[in-house]
Amino acid sequence: MNSPESIGQDKIFSAERPEEKEQPKEIEKKFFVEVLPENLEHFPHDEVVQGYVAIAEDGTEVRLRKKGDKYFQTVKSGGGKSRSESEVEITKEQFNVLWGTTAGKRLEKTRYKINDATTGLLIELDVYGGDLTGLVTAEIEFESEDASDKYVAPTWLGKEITEDKRYKNQNLALHGIPSKEGKDIVNIPEYDLEAGLNELTSLIREKLSQQDGPVVVEVAGGSASGKTSEVAEKLKKIFGGEALILSMDNYYRGRTFMDNEAEKGNVLNWDQPEALNLELLQEQLGSLKEGQQIEMPIYSFKASEATGTEVIKPCRVIIVEGLFALNDIVAKEGDVKAFVDIGTHGRILRRMLRDVERTGQKPSDIMKYFSEVVEPMHEKYVQSTKKNADIVLKNEYSPAVEAQRSGLHEVQLKFKAELDSENLRRLGAERLGSVEQVDYYYNPKDRNLVETDEILRIRDEGDHKILTYKGPRVKSEYRKRPKFEFEVDGETEEKFLSIYGEQIKSIRKERILYQMSGVAFSVDSVIKIENGIETNLGKFVEIRSTDKEKSDDKIKELVSKLSLPMSEGIKKSYFEM
Repeated sequence: MNSPESIGQDKIFSAERPEEKEQPKEIEKKFFVEVLPENLEHFPHDEVVQGYVAIAEDGTEVRLRKKGDKYFQTVKSGGGKSRSESEVEITKEQFNVLWGTTAGKRLEKTRYKINDATTGLLIELDVYGGDLTGLVTAEIEFESEDASDKYVAPTWLGKEITEDKRYKNQNLALHGIPSKEGKDIVNIPEYDLEAGLNELTSLIREKLSQQDGPVVVEVAGGSASGKTSEVAEKLKKIFGGEALILSMDNYYRGRTFMDNEAEKGNVLNWDQPEALNLELLQEQLGSLKEGQQIEMPIYSFKASEATGTEVIKPCRVIIVEGLFALNDIVAKEGDVKAFVDIGTHGRILRRMLRDVERTGQKPSDIMKYFSEVVEPMHEKYVQSTKKNADIVLKNEYSPAVEAQRSGLHEVQLKFKAELDSENLRRLGAERLGSVEQVDYYYNPKDRNLVETDEILRIRDEGDHKILTYKGPRVKSEYRKRPKFEFEVDGETEEKFLSIYGEQIKSIRKERILYQMSGVAFSVDSVIKIENGIETNLGKFVEIRSTDKEKSDDKIKELVSKLSLPMSEGIKKSYFEM
């Protein structure tokens, strides 16, 4: 395959850059369609497939579109009904090279062109397909803001959604059809894990009493939600020999399929439902419900292919667990359907702790994959299936228990004091250097870390960015917390910030680093920035150790050598001051 450079990718993205030439403005309104026009199929129409190469926080987008047998690359910026737009036609080869970058950010629709006889304006009516099936919208473009403001829509158009960001095509491509103010899931009962497991068991027993054949129990949820270990396996234990677990992992189509799709320009990842043979799973569940045995594929993660089959005979309780167990295709076969829910913060930390232990991956690689692939796919393909559940089990991350799995602890003690550098030298302290650090503290969108006594920050130190998570304090005469940290690149930081968008405060430190008797300490000048207001916290000595066994003794010894009064030790972090 030719490289992007060899087919003029630079030419694609140089078309009428905003800084070089004022972009033409697109002024349009968007509506729901209440009633489809008669004989819609007779209106001119195109089959449209589009995907997004990039979507910036300010709404600027780079879009690829295939319309009929033509291919386009478009850059849009701005928001609402008036946007700047630049579009250039590209070749099929250029389109195919770039198409892989739009994975997880695509949509398909049929666009009908209807002339409004009353106003003479062109109405572009979009009937969406794929994951957006059922959604129909219409767009009207205007020559001026004034014409837009005076426009009176025909009665067959419904509510205007121009300003509703959920219905922008880029967000539809990313997240699917929005739930209508939560009506899809508002009546689904939610329980904490233990109570939910009891209720789920009761629902299964009720179904068993009502039907003679197998009861199919579908358990879905995001990565690291606990759907396997905390729900499916416990149900298997409760129902014993009457139950079996079908893992959806066995229905992955495999590397050969993924490679073949990529050659066609359809680059998939393993967190998309298209990567699994859901149709085969649906068919085999139907067979089991009819009392027939099946040959379930056996998937090897090592070979990235199915390596054989296993004969599965029907039994009374068939538990199907997996990311997509409530996907519309599979959900049809479910008798009892459960969704195991957990917030983004918990899924990130559980996955990080799990995969570091299980696979030995670097935390930075796990975070990068999670933010770039797992989270967008979860929002679009997993969380959206919650509406199919009969019951929701909340299995939130428990920081006081789960953070201990990191295996690393940091012990700290601070003193409001200044130490003379010459006196430190005479005491045998080794000066390691000085550094300026800026710590940015964040809250996830689904919980308040101040309330849960957790800390999440990104530290800027020269050219390095270090992400740190600290769990709740352990009871101690010092400030002791479970902790893990790792360096991230700018791209991973950007993805992280799209998940943890709320910055609480920042701390700026000028820090002189020392080492003495095997213990690190620093002399810090500290400024806190909160709500745009800077507060000089003063000068401190901070002593740190990660030696799990001997930290307390080592810190006590150093405090004595530095002639610091132990009674004046401060357990708070700078963030808490």
